[in-house]
Amino acid sequence: MRLLITAAMTAGLMAAAPAGWTQSLEETLSAAYRTNPQLQAERARLRQSAEGVVQARSVLLPSLSASASVAESETWGGGGFGAAGGGDGSSSVGAQLTQPVYRGGRTSGSINAAQARLEAGRERLRAVEQNVLFDAVSAHANVARDQQIVAIRSNNVDVLGEQLRAARDRFEVGEITRTDVAQAEARLSGARAQLSGAQAALAASRAFYARVTGIDPVEPEPITPGEGLPEALDGAQNLALDNNPDLRAVEFNELAAREGIRVARGAMLPEVSLSASVNESRDAAFTGQGRGSASVQARVSVPIFTGGLNGSRVREAQASADEARLAGLTTRRQIIEAVSNAWNTYLAAQAVIESSREAVRANEIAFEGVEQEAFVGLRTTLDVLNAEQELLNSRLELVRAERDLAVASYGLLQTLGLLSARDLALPVTEEAGIGEDSRSRWPNLNLIPWN
Repeated sequence: MRLLITAAMTAGLMAAAPAGWTQSLEETLSAAYRTNPQLQAERARLRQSAEGVVQARSVLLPSLSASASVAESETWGGGGFGAAGGGDGSSSVGAQLTQPVYRGGRTSGSINAAQARLEAGRERLRAVEQNVLFDAVSAHANVARDQQIVAIRSNNVDVLGEQLRAARDRFEVGEITRTDVAQAEARLSGARAQLSGAQAALAASRAFYARVTGIDPVEPEPITPGEGLPEALDGAQNLALDNNPDLRAVEFNELAAREGIRVARGAMLPEVSLSASVNESRDAAFTGQGRGSASVQARVSVPIFTGGLNGSRVREAQASADEARLAGLTTRRQIIEAVSNAWNTYLAAQAVIESSREAVRANEIAFEGVEQEAFVGLRTTLDVLNAEQELLNSRLELVRAERDLAVASYGLLQTLGLLSARDLALPVTEEAGIGEDSRSRWPNLNLIPWN
């Protein structure tokens, strides 16, 4: 019996080993980056923001319009109804060119606000990208974990089946009682039920993988912890405050809100524009004698009284800027908390790994000893079953701990803002300019008063 059980357990461990895996984490992440609809939708949203910059800049350029008209009129004389009359026709064409000269700072303010919103959109896209990639990491790790759990539980069913057959043989020769056989049967039934549960969990993990990546998993390989993690919590927090996309997005939102104050105040200042127009009219439809005119006009408009509208809009913009500033403070505190939680989760996962490995080693020794003692009659069948269950639980815990450690490391990278396609060196083409450094275009970002 002992040789049969040992052989079955060895075969199960070989089935749970990572040999023969064919799908790497890099392939999983690349598929998610290329196909995830949430990420593609955010890219489309960023393209909308880019058009906002084009629209804001269009005010700097002159506007040119052309017009043409044809009119036909009928007249009659005063000799009563039906008296003879005549018809007249006319036509005209014209063009007008208008160039804004000064708008109280509203044009530059609108452009800066649009650019800041575009940069905030880039950071939101980077945040969505990292969320999607983290989901892909979790999906990959979950499938790999659940495949190993199914293999271990399947091996457990085989081991308990061998134990049940051995117990029945020993019962037949009178070495053990019917109670021992019933205990072995109960453990085998429970193991089969647990195997069914593990198979259902694997199916759910595979479905989540397909939703995130757009492809079906093909035996994803177990993953190792991510690289490039800071050595201390303080360093991790400083890195996150400088690089986390959620925080950088609210920084740009505050910039846009402050430019909104400038736009609102511009409405209280004079506005200067130049215009030129050319017109030509004819008595007949484009065939009669033409009469033309041309003019150039400079126009100055000064708001005097608007019923409090402009002042209200300035106060509204100031309140919006205050809201954006306070949102930044809130996000900053949330980032510090998130980094601390992710850091401690990672440390705890490392500790669990060590204890789980030690538990597996100790339970292997204990199981071997109990099995040998049972062979010479010093232990009961229940003792063997309990020792085998302890070993099974410790192996399952180790598999879960290895998954949790790897996912925790990537979760920490995400909090630090280092889980992008560029940071992971994925073999994909970056889209929408998200790899550009926004701070190089906005050197005054550090002027935002967080304190």
